[in-house]
Amino acid sequence: MEFALKIAKSVAQAIGPEKTGFRISPYGTFNDLEAFEGTDEFYTELASKLSRLGLIYIHVIDHGKGDVKRLVREFFKQTYILSQGYDIDRAEADLAEGKGDLVAFGRPFIGNPDYVERAKAKIPLDNFDATKLYTPGPEGYVDYPLRSK
Repeated sequence: MEFALKIAKSVAQAIGPEKTGFRISPYGTFNDLEAFEGTDEFYTELASKLSRLGLIYIHVIDHGKGDVKRLVREFFKQTYILSQGYDIDRAEADLAEGKGDLVAFGRPFIGNPDYVERAKAKIPLDNFDATKLYTPGPEGYVDYPLRSK
């Protein structure tokens, strides 16, 4: 935790806390990471300390485990961004219930460059091709079709 806080504090001092956000992924398993005993408590404490730094936002990837999403909301006082697997209906419901202030839609935007228009018109979404992420060339980033026109 100290390393994360040191980096957040250094960045906030360099560019201002109003320009500094922090993304966390409690219970994430990317690159063989594993949950650990005390995960909820760890992220609750981290969120509280990041809030005291005055960072503009915290972006939480929700893996649907533990009580961490609610706890971070309770202890981080600035803008709270929800993410992971959201559709419009779930986003609207969670925002209406005060679970967050904003919702991030990363993957839907990659596979649907016209995501906003599709969402408004309730046009079905295309899936993005995860095998083409972080690879050279434009394929998988700029070759998805526009279907809302």
